[in-house]
Amino acid sequence: MRTSVGLLLALAVAVTGAPRPDGVGGYAAMSVRDTARPYLDPAERDERPALTALPVGVEIDGFLSARGLPPRPGRFVVTDTGLVFHSTDGRLAQAYPLVGPLRVRDGRQWRAPVISLAYRDSTDGRSVYVFRMDGGVFGTEAPGPLLDLAGRPKWLDSLASREWRPDRPLVSLRDTAAARRVTRRLERSTYAVSLSALFGRPQRRVGLVSMRGRAAGRLAEYIASRDSLAMDPARMTSEDQLRHALAHELAHRWQAHAPGQIRTIWQDVRGIPDPRRYGHRNAAEHQAEAVAFAVHFLQATAASSTDGPALLEQYELLVPGTGAMARYFALQPIYAHHPLHRLLTTGERS
Repeated sequence: MRTSVGLLLALAVAVTGAPRPDGVGGYAAMSVRDTARPYLDPAERDERPALTALPVGVEIDGFLSARGLPPRPGRFVVTDTGLVFHSTDGRLAQAYPLVGPLRVRDGRQWRAPVISLAYRDSTDGRSVYVFRMDGGVFGTEAPGPLLDLAGRPKWLDSLASREWRPDRPLVSLRDTAAARRVTRRLERSTYAVSLSALFGRPQRRVGLVSMRGRAAGRLAEYIASRDSLAMDPARMTSEDQLRHALAHELAHRWQAHAPGQIRTIWQDVRGIPDPRRYGHRNAAEHQAEAVAFAVHFLQATAASSTDGPALLEQYELLVPGTGAMARYFALQPIYAHHPLHRLLTTGERS
């Protein structure tokens, strides 16, 4: 059951209350390699004809969530060497091989599968297939040849192995000065200003994650006892990841200041279905991810409401609770003129 609009209106007030003395949590690195065997229904596996090669030129529409970030609409195009994803906005074109590097374990050779079926969701009566793809996930209602690839057909063994390409960090691990410049630039950005309008601004300037935080695998963290936030640009690979981490950590600040407010918004939100997605079976991290996804959704649709509802469905599929947070944020003054304001706050289209 969705939180009522009237209840959200009652909650649309400034965050108040004393911060908790302990740290709330932190945005951490997610697992980027998946070597699990894919799940396919036995009956479905038997009914589908086996492919002997990919049908070159086929296009598969869907949404790609790379490295745990919010999904981008677009399509995969099958080529003679693999798959290439093109985002609808033209900002992303990324190639994916069909097989991973060759490895030896206990005297046996094996190759990590690049594509596997994570789960199939039928919440709204429609089947959406969510595939793991080299550190990301891709959701689609019409999987086409992806189901066959997830079944590990024997012809894949005839293809040349591809080594994983290391991601390039925003700054060098040893360049502290460059890392501080990145955090300062983020602090002064209009994006940070918009987040401050929602969650307030920590008392201290954004710092760098400590060695202890790095050892715990955190890319960013919020310390409630000091009302301070730290980030680690040297272990992030894109501006999108940096911005996502900032929204995630400020969500922890909101949790520390107004836990009752979030509990009310969070009523009847189901858990994250993907056990490998950050926040699975962890309410605090799940809520922070939903906040970051909701902020991203509102920013991504600020110029146009076209396909907004369909896009929000994909966000909600990956991180349930995104819709509830987006509806609450739409009630705040900063989003009063958002193209989806009326739809999110009343359920009616403009």
